[in-house]
Amino acid sequence: MDDVAMIGEFFEKALDAKIISKTRMVDDSFSLKLSLLDQVEINLYNTEFVKKYSPMVSLEMPSLMFVVDDIEETHEQVAKYAKDISTVSVQGNQKVFSFADPEGHYFAVGN
Repeated sequence: MDDVAMIGEFFEKALDAKIISKTRMVDDSFSLKLSLLDQVEINLYNTEFVKKYSPMVSLEMPSLMFVVDDIEETHEQVAKYAKDISTVSVQGNQKVFSFADPEGHYFAVGN
């Protein structure tokens, strides 16, 4: 993640995330701890910080699927902020869509 503040702001707007904490790191970058969808907490770190201080950690973004109750409402909200978002489709017995954050990391949403 190159711009932690921008991605944090994106999640605040698109998925109503709440910033739980902001931590200044030893290299003067900072990490954000976000609460998403009342069930998930994630920490966002600057890529350069991870490369320098935790070189053994993979820099690949994990595949994440957020599970929501009202997928159409969530799709409508995320669509206001995501540059790339799929339509809602049915896969198996659930509705799903995917979207990218401003840095191009993709996430899925299902119900």
